Amino acid sequence: MRQILLGTSNPSKAAYFAGQMKDYHVSFLLLKDLGIENLPDEAGKSPLENALIKAAYYGRFHDYVISADSALYIRELPLDDPRQPGLTVRRSPNGGRMDDDEMISHYMAMAHELGGRMTCYYMDAYGVCNHGKTFGFMDDGPVYTFYMVDKPHPVRTPGWPLDSISVWPESGQYFVESREHNLSAAAQILKKAYQDRLMAFYEEALDLEKL
Repeated sequence: MRQILLGTSNPSKAAYFAGQMKDYHVSFLLLKDLGIENLPDEAGKSPLENALIKAAYYGRFHDYVISADSALYIRELPLDDPRQPGLTVRRSPNGGRMDDDEMISHYMAMAHELGGRMTCYYMDAYGVCNHGKTFGFMDDGPVYTFYMVDKPHPVRTPGWPLDSISVWPESGQYFVESREHNLSAAAQILKKAYQDRLMAFYEEALDLEKL
């Protein structure tokens, strides 16, 4: 059984990784399980750079580590628009760090300014540390797009607040209602191919064995 430290204390992310890797001989630790409180300086210029920075940092505490980082982009805004979240999804306009409720309010207001909804996509990256050696994975483009809207769903997902204002274009359902199964047939094919590439990366980088 491979025991892997996840570079997070977010239980929702832990559940996500457990679902991703359900077919492998793995178990997971969170940062709090090892008493890790200090965070690395995420000074990278891309999600991949930040994921690798985190993986290397947490690799000081455990032999096998997975870390992730994401950037959020809004199609209705130019990439150089200062309102683009990019790597600073939780940073408020005044430079502070937003909590979950503040994030929901902030992005709802942006969606309202853009006509009630905005077309968004995430760029996700993953870093692995295996006995001090780091490996990274990131695709060239987004797997899918979705809407953020100015009317929130009453349900909240701890650690993933924006799921309460994120909506699948194909069904109109919020992410908190169904996070995985509301993509078009074409998008499902793209997502499956992406997942296959990601799992192949994990298998090689972490020397994983299937059940």
